[in-house]
Amino acid sequence: MKKFYLSSAVTVSAYTEVEANSLEEAISISEDREVVIGGIGSGTEPSENWVIDDADCSPVNIHET
Repeated sequence: MKKFYLSSAVTVSAYTEVEANSLEEAISISEDREVVIGGIGSGTEPSENWVIDDADCSPVNIHET
């Protein structure tokens, strides 16, 4: 049997918490934040990062790498 190494794209949802005077300011602040994998016990801070807790879709554009 052959072994294949495949790649795909997936969509995930992420969240962050921002203190700001307006939505525009909050979006601007959030654009500079790093995206991190979170979850219980991960130590990630939604007030400092975009946190991904779970994938919420199926893989697309599957291809051999």
